[in-house]
Amino acid sequence: MAHSNLICNVETRLMPIIGYPMDHSSASQVYNKLFEIYNINRVMFPIEIQPEGLADYVAAAKTLNIDTYSLTMPLKAAIIPYLDDVDPCSRVFNSVNIVKTVNGKTYGAGMDGKGCVGALLAAGASIEGKTVVLVGAGSISGAIIYELIQHKAGRIILMNRTLAHAESIAKTIEDNWSHPVEAYEATPELLDKYCSCADIFIHSSPVGMHGFPATHSYLGYIEKMPKSCFVLDAIVNPEYTELLKKAQSCGLTVIPGMHMMISQMTEIFDFCFGVRPGEKEKAECRKVLIAYLDSMK
Repeated sequence: MAHSNLICNVETRLMPIIGYPMDHSSASQVYNKLFEIYNINRVMFPIEIQPEGLADYVAAAKTLNIDTYSLTMPLKAAIIPYLDDVDPCSRVFNSVNIVKTVNGKTYGAGMDGKGCVGALLAAGASIEGKTVVLVGAGSISGAIIYELIQHKAGRIILMNRTLAHAESIAKTIEDNWSHPVEAYEATPELLDKYCSCADIFIHSSPVGMHGFPATHSYLGYIEKMPKSCFVLDAIVNPEYTELLKKAQSCGLTVIPGMHMMISQMTEIFDFCFGVRPGEKEKAECRKVLIAYLDSMK
């Protein structure tokens, strides 16, 4: 969807979002809405690029004077060697999702953590001193934990089906930022135990995502959570996952992944264009995103 007041001319700037596959990507719907709101002469569109084609894309971007672009899997780590500078957290966890060019220099940043924390705060969650349980030790988990630490979270518990992945992230956090992170295997028994003391619960694995083959094998731990717990699922599609529906039925405060996505885009818009969308603009973006996801059913 190009924005309605776009008039293509020699000053129109391209802002691709690249990755593979891209048939699931909905980011361009939100970016183009923001370009329309702020009358920015840009257009975003998805391009399917696999890692072996990334060098050609980077060269083409320079030729076409593309000064900003977004990335998703599997390119978040692969792009880093092509950049002049990367923020410390993104370099540690090898995960960049936005690139901008300033005076010929390319700068990469990861906004997943900021997006997650922004969505929590917008929902009314308090982070300082709180116990946070995360399930999923994928590419965004380290960035989320980093931002939680910046907001003075208390006890942080990372759980994953493969314990070694959680332990690796926990060690990286402790080595770089001296904050202890407890790592456990995500078994039903341990999920029950640690979720019973969670102030905030974050699901950051792809399980439950539209088109993802795996499903949740156990959600009974949600019944053990305190009624004051905030539950965030990083998945955007569907808007209300099986996990969130279960949490709603238990009377918990739920935060859909699209809130995290739009919060992340607020940070990206500020990083790239020096503009921070307000609540009215973010509400308009949510409407556009919901309509788009409904049209894809």
